[in-house]
Amino acid sequence: MPATALPRPSARPAARPRPGRLGTVCGPLSLALAGLLVGGEHMYRNLELTAVSQLTTHLLGLRTLLLPSPGAPVLYAGGPDHFERGIALTTGCSSALLIAPFALVIGLLLAFGHRRPGRLLLALALAVTLIAGTNLGRLTLIVAMQHRYGSAGFEWTHVLFGSLLMMIAALAALLLCLAVVARGSHSAEDVAP
Repeated sequence: MPATALPRPSARPAARPRPGRLGTVCGPLSLALAGLLVGGEHMYRNLELTAVSQLTTHLLGLRTLLLPSPGAPVLYAGGPDHFERGIALTTGCSSALLIAPFALVIGLLLAFGHRRPGRLLLALALAVTLIAGTNLGRLTLIVAMQHRYGSAGFEWTHVLFGSLLMMIAALAALLLCLAVVARGSHSAEDVAP
């Protein structure tokens, strides 16, 4: 029986490209953002309550007083004659620790992955916007309901409605982020040049 040669592959599989310039710059920046959100979460909470104070003043017409403190910043809101109860923004009520994992994963994908950086940055921006925006809305609603209904309004909007709202926002952000990153993952355009 004559010997036959095995067919040679026509071309070598292409080596996986390294992240482009944008990925090598934005990857460490995204990782630094994750670190800052965790390490500087007290400062972030002050910024969040400052934004809620502005929203409460302009949307609800309430006077506000923001008192930064070592434990947790406290926002007081009230009518023209006096301030009523305040809300303290603790670590568990902030969006910093919900955003940090997104920044960490996207940072790692930017630094070591092979997807287009623009798509990853878009996914991060959408997740941050959804989570931070939802939390600002939730905190403003808590202030409004506490002002109108007292302790019962606070309990309903913080413990029940607010917690459910943030879980839904985090899940929606994760699904949106995955959809943006995975969209067209089998096409050639996803591979960084």
